[in-house]
Amino acid sequence: MSGQPDTPRPGRAAWTRLGAGVLAVGLLTWGSLEAGGWGPGSDGGAEAAARSAGGPGDDAGSATPDAPVLVEEARLGCTGASGLQSTVAFELAPQQLLGGEPAESRPASLVPVGERDATPQLEGDVEGGLVSVEETGAALLTGTGEGAPGLVGGVLSVGTGTDEGSRGAALVGCAAPAAEHWLLGGDAAAGRTEQVVLTNPGADPVQVDLEVNGAEGPVETTGGSGLVVPAGGQLVRALDALAPGTAAPAVRVHAEGGPVVAHLVDASREGTTDLGLDVTGPSAPAARDLVIPPLPGADEGEEVVLRLLAPEADAVVELGALTEDGAATPGIPAVRLTAGATTDVPLEELPDGAVGLRLRSDQPVAAALQIRVAPSGEEPLEQTEQPGDGAGATEQPGDEADATEEPGDEDGATATAEPDEQDQPLVRPAGELAWLPAVAASTDPVGIAVPETAAVPDAELVLSVGVLDATEVEVLLRAADGSTRGETLDLDNDSTSLLAVPADVRGIWVRPVQQGGTGVVAAVHLTGRDELGAYRAAADLAPVPWSREVTRISAVVP
Repeated sequence: MSGQPDTPRPGRAAWTRLGAGVLAVGLLTWGSLEAGGWGPGSDGGAEAAARSAGGPGDDAGSATPDAPVLVEEARLGCTGASGLQSTVAFELAPQQLLGGEPAESRPASLVPVGERDATPQLEGDVEGGLVSVEETGAALLTGTGEGAPGLVGGVLSVGTGTDEGSRGAALVGCAAPAAEHWLLGGDAAAGRTEQVVLTNPGADPVQVDLEVNGAEGPVETTGGSGLVVPAGGQLVRALDALAPGTAAPAVRVHAEGGPVVAHLVDASREGTTDLGLDVTGPSAPAARDLVIPPLPGADEGEEVVLRLLAPEADAVVELGALTEDGAATPGIPAVRLTAGATTDVPLEELPDGAVGLRLRSDQPVAAALQIRVAPSGEEPLEQTEQPGDGAGATEQPGDEADATEEPGDEDGATATAEPDEQDQPLVRPAGELAWLPAVAASTDPVGIAVPETAAVPDAELVLSVGVLDATEVEVLLRAADGSTRGETLDLDNDSTSLLAVPADVRGIWVRPVQQGGTGVVAAVHLTGRDELGAYRAAADLAPVPWSREVTRISAVVP
């Protein structure tokens, strides 16, 4: 990204390191530090919630009924692409998000799923960490007590095309369990494979039913009913086995006996050409008003396609664009949907810059956005010599004979050394794909943990933020060394903003500064490139574990 302009623009501000050294600035920039406030530096209502809970010495008359009571336990399921280089990251919320005094203990644990010894890889009072989960690509993340509110996780899976498996990058946040999910992704094209991955963070088995809708409507599934996800375990089902040949699939996950976490692994290949991979989380529940978080802008060769589904009734969906300059039209003003059938809508006329989509409908719909990067060409790439393959070596140390002369040749005949073409696999330029699910704008904090991106060549990470109403937004970035940087964005109606994320950042949180309003949406976008082509990944920032409902009992005096 370019440097900051001399004249500040809405949505642009300089990063501020939070600490005693900037106290005077903090009092001006970050607003009120009053306990129970919602702005930057506040406690998010924690102290007021404690008073309302009736702790020792509390004045019952000072309770704040509208203050949130923060959660005391949080469980998240993390899923990557098994068999690839996958890393799980997690971070506890920075104190600037929670407010109040730092807790003496913030317990958390991360346990790989499916391994024989289900011992935590990280456990205790840890602020965050990174764990490799290449065997299963999955883990369970738990925070208790003060370690629960604001807990975030994320998984990065990378295949470089040099080993077995797909080539591409997939970034996805660790997700909270729910009784129902919609997974939109995949397709019926040859070489396209999809897996539905279900994770059960609970202590009891959970029964799950899977339903599939496609471009022709509801699809009869094989073996999609009565599936059992073991306690603390995972179940994987190939979509081709459930509903073979389904174009533009959407999968409904319905759990009984407990909630589950659901992800979809999507990989594409055409002959010897890798066309990318992704791991996507669920879209927001079907609703009449949804948002696709902003894209950072389309690169050359990128194709953007919106997938829509009206599960229950025919619908008309109005499309609007959120841009850095406010509301705009994405080229297609509206789309008609048939109940139960998915529709893919290519978006070829998106405005320039950071663009999000607002989807308003007369009936509830589910949605997700597919980003596809085409290969740079069809011709095979010229192979470079690999160390140790012997190509180009005309003489080995200690050899006195010419390398072109065969040992034992008494007639002095020579033979030209030709490389073994069978040892040189045919490699073509690669494509890439990513999915970005639709979300509902959130008035609570949203967040994600970001693993190290060193495995992605020339990696760059960008945070995109969007709002529907004029909103002041707080962004907190926690680095690997535990320090926290913050920024406040002043965004207009239907507007977006982009922020470059430094390589040392491991946790990202975004929230509206003031309570009320329509909330905020955000996503992270990872890009990179090597000699085969582009890497492209995207993940939305989901609402973090935050508040819980409390039953209040009031004495009635006759």
